[in-house]
Amino acid sequence: MLLMLLLLVPLIGIFIISAIPNDNASVLSLKQSKIIALTASTVNLFISLLIFIFFNFSTNQFQFVQEYHKISSFDFYLGVDGISIYFVLLTTIIMPISLLSN
Repeated sequence: MLLMLLLLVPLIGIFIISAIPNDNASVLSLKQSKIIALTASTVNLFISLLIFIFFNFSTNQFQFVQEYHKISSFDFYLGVDGISIYFVLLTTIIMPISLLSN
């Protein structure tokens, strides 16, 4: 479920930002969208830190595996292995830093 949250939290942030009324790019709506984006990326960082803490480095198998075969047109498969856990963590660390520096 944690990997699914890594995908859903940014999507929820996008939907919330798109729901903000755009008053000719006013400063208030721009500031609100930056705060929402920073909040979503920070929540994503904490989720990835939880995944990193609960990751078992003694095996070389995929962990946190989620499969969905209920959709008839495609299969949905998520999993993290020993190398990709570092890339997930790196990505979620870089996002709040880049939003703060903007």
